[in-house]
Amino acid sequence: MSTRPSGSGRSSATPAGSRPESRAESQVGSPTRGTSKQTSFPKGTGVDPARDRPQLTPAELLGKRFDLPADAYKKDDMKETRFAARPGFNTDGKGIKVQLNLFPVTSWGDKEVYQYDIIVSPNPKDSNALVKKVWNTKTVTEELAKKGGLWLYDGSKLAWSSEKIDRNEARFTVDLDSLKEKAEHEDIAKKVGKTSVYSLTIRQTTTIHLSYLKSYLQGKISWDTHVLECMNFFDHCLRQFPSEQWVTIKRNFYDPMFPVGGLSGDLVVNQGIYCAPRLSESINRGGTGLAINVDRCQTAFWPVDSIDQLALRLLNGHKDDWSTWDEHKMTYGLRPKEEVDKKTGRVKAVPSEAFAFLRRLSKLKFTVNHRGKIGRPKVYTIKRLTFNEKFGTEGANSHTMTFQKTMENGEVKKVTVYDHYMDRWGIRLRWPKLPLIESMNENLFPLELCNSIKDQRYTFKLNPQQTSDMIKAAATRPTKRRADIIEGITHLKWPQDPYLKAFGIQINPSMTVTDARLLPNPEVAFANQKINPGTSGRWDLRGKKFLEPNRVHLQSWSIVCCGERTIRPEELENFARLFSQTYRGHGGIITKPALCLTIGFGDGDYSKICEQAYNDTQRAQPGVEPQMMFFILPTKNQLVYERVKKSMDCRYNLVSQCVQAGHARKAQGQYLSNVAMKVNSKLGGVTCKVPNVSKPAQPPFWTRPTMMIGVDVSHAAPGSSQPSMAALTMSMDKHATRFAAACQTNGWRVETVQPDIMEEMITKLAKNWVLINGAQPAHIYYLRDGVSEGQFQDILNKEVNVMRRVFQQLNYGTPRFTVIIATKRHHVRFFPKPNDKATGDRNGNPLPGTLVERDVTHPQHFDFYLCSHVAIQGTARPVHYQVILDEAGVKPNDLMRMIYQQCYQYCRSTTPVSLHPAVYYAHLASNRARSHEALSADKMVMAYGKSGFPYAKSDAEIYDDTETQQRPPSLLTMANTRWKIDRIRFMNTTMWYV
Repeated sequence: MSTRPSGSGRSSATPAGSRPESRAESQVGSPTRGTSKQTSFPKGTGVDPARDRPQLTPAELLGKRFDLPADAYKKDDMKETRFAARPGFNTDGKGIKVQLNLFPVTSWGDKEVYQYDIIVSPNPKDSNALVKKVWNTKTVTEELAKKGGLWLYDGSKLAWSSEKIDRNEARFTVDLDSLKEKAEHEDIAKKVGKTSVYSLTIRQTTTIHLSYLKSYLQGKISWDTHVLECMNFFDHCLRQFPSEQWVTIKRNFYDPMFPVGGLSGDLVVNQGIYCAPRLSESINRGGTGLAINVDRCQTAFWPVDSIDQLALRLLNGHKDDWSTWDEHKMTYGLRPKEEVDKKTGRVKAVPSEAFAFLRRLSKLKFTVNHRGKIGRPKVYTIKRLTFNEKFGTEGANSHTMTFQKTMENGEVKKVTVYDHYMDRWGIRLRWPKLPLIESMNENLFPLELCNSIKDQRYTFKLNPQQTSDMIKAAATRPTKRRADIIEGITHLKWPQDPYLKAFGIQINPSMTVTDARLLPNPEVAFANQKINPGTSGRWDLRGKKFLEPNRVHLQSWSIVCCGERTIRPEELENFARLFSQTYRGHGGIITKPALCLTIGFGDGDYSKICEQAYNDTQRAQPGVEPQMMFFILPTKNQLVYERVKKSMDCRYNLVSQCVQAGHARKAQGQYLSNVAMKVNSKLGGVTCKVPNVSKPAQPPFWTRPTMMIGVDVSHAAPGSSQPSMAALTMSMDKHATRFAAACQTNGWRVETVQPDIMEEMITKLAKNWVLINGAQPAHIYYLRDGVSEGQFQDILNKEVNVMRRVFQQLNYGTPRFTVIIATKRHHVRFFPKPNDKATGDRNGNPLPGTLVERDVTHPQHFDFYLCSHVAIQGTARPVHYQVILDEAGVKPNDLMRMIYQQCYQYCRSTTPVSLHPAVYYAHLASNRARSHEALSADKMVMAYGKSGFPYAKSDAEIYDDTETQQRPPSLLTMANTRWKIDRIRFMNTTMWYV
């Protein structure tokens, strides 16, 4: 607990004005407030917040709670948006009907809505928490009731009412120390300042006419501030009532009474309800054009437990080495370690790996269990766990941390935290050598006396076991998901919602039934046969030869077992024999058997293992350079995997294949075929393609030289210091079956690809494309993943324009661009009629090829939802494709057929994939390129931990002087000058990342 005990009587904490020994050793209390009260309004700031408030952008006003159309983010200098308009609807396939988890708004009132700014003074820190506290006081609630109408509040500084107040302004005085308010807000004055008296001003800023929204939906006006204000009002009106009853996280509502499930590490998962307004194409067919998207959602929360037990189970679930720890081992594991400073040469104490991992406890809210009001304990926030280098390997714990304490006789004495709890509270700490909690106000608390509070979201990346547990909890079949959504509607209680009633908003509680289309599936061609998967969306590789075998015939290759105990020599030989047999059966060309090697770990340096393996492989075939190497790894360790890939990709410019020991030991036929697909693609082959049925000699999707480009930018997990990684993939053949990839770091959490990075990646691949195809591209499909509507204009202005400039500089002409944004992060789901085999599969998911262009799409923009895959588990999630530029005027039938059918060409699958392969490959490449970071082995351990799973570290510890750098270091290149240019070109044009 705090070194400042509470309760009646004289405080024994460090008195105000005394000088503590150090920031880490002492707690600093707020000065004692006097009992005098202000009786008049405090001096104003001289600024009119309502009149001088800057114009907010959609992102600032609405955050990420729901989707706005792309033209909501148009720049001031744009008279009209350049985003493509819908050219028409698809007519392919057959018409079907499916349900959507969309609930139409049937009407809204014609009443004017009055918007107000909320101003609290004094508020020197511009604290939203203070404004919210003052707004929710009984004084304000009673005064607003006298004004009439029903009030909405956004939790910040905006409010809405159905009634207009006199003279457009009202002022109230709120005394948080009055008997009326003190029981609820006794701590607020201490948190925000010395005063307890505040003035609240409510000032009308605008009148919202909901007719503006209808005019926009009808295409009569373009998006402007008035339409944005309408959407902002609808959003808050929809969420006000549920947020008063439930835990709210953005657009997710969690009922505290709803049963929770468990995740590894004692985390809990709670099921909630997602609810957000959406613009709808239904305006074109007599609807209002507004609908409510409702879905089920799951979020991981911290458990409610003692902090020391929470920390122990967090550590138990993170690493196998920590899984058997108890409190004694945890105490030892959290002690600082000694390390030699490379710059000064002196030995210093540094945090242990386990201590660093527990940094994720920062910002966790907690109460203490040995004092405080019964039933209303004070809530604190963890700032950090205590660490001070001066205590050496003993650590900053209750025996070593001291503070100045004023005794009953007035004497000021230095005491340890441990002694304080013995003397003041009679508590003998069980684990005195654990680090302490330092709260935001710098109080110190032993872990064992603190309890986490409920409903706190776990914001860190889940480990593999937790991810698996979450998937199992979230992956429910459509029938169950539909039932959960309908149950959520009953919990939302729209008919009883007083705010919806006050503003005349009515919502149909029945799911929208939309007109959809089922696109015809393509045939899939292999070298020896063509198959028609039909609506099942599945096929197998038995008896099938790859469309194109490996261009690099295997004659100098090896299979390396890492570690003497990973698998036995006879198991290694068996895997090599069965893989060769399987690959040859699929058409693979192997002229010499693999060299089987077993290399010991030695000092654990995998770069040395790769070096020995390469040299041994080269000596086995004199005069022939190694072509490929397999590595049998003992565990699924990300750090080990990335060390191997870094050596093979960047040092030797050689494709490689990693195999887990368990799979190599079993050597099952299906697994070997799956590996063969990946190996064939890495060696320049092609698994299959969609043929042109009417003209077999021509590509099925276009008649002119066409290039497919996919781009994705991946970001590190929260708390990690790794940079963002941009990846660009480009089709290398006329059928768009082979994709080369280029990758580069792209700043920290920067989504738009920076101009010089885009120029570097596109230049390298475009030159190879022209060299391979012997032509210049006339048309480019650019598919972009992972950007929000607010970034569409940046994609056109920055990324597409850079590509245009590069093609002009290379004298490749001016190809036409079709730019498509592919999004999977949404809550729209398709629900076919139960037991209808014409529209759904046996699990109730939509059939591959289900296309929706109505009701859930934008009234004027060119967008559609396509379900191109078979869901293995759970409910299928369609991909939202938005065409924002189409200079080639591609017809909807042709565009949607191309996107759907190319999903059948994914190189390592025997089903169509959910996302277009160009984007899918870019996602794989951006994640694989993390192994190309220019980090030494010890820095990689710092970034990942020895377990291979990321944990929070500061940028300065991993990336030298990142605060002074404009961008992170560039990736290592896959162009080692030791090797011939043909080898380098092949490595950079093959599918090394799959």
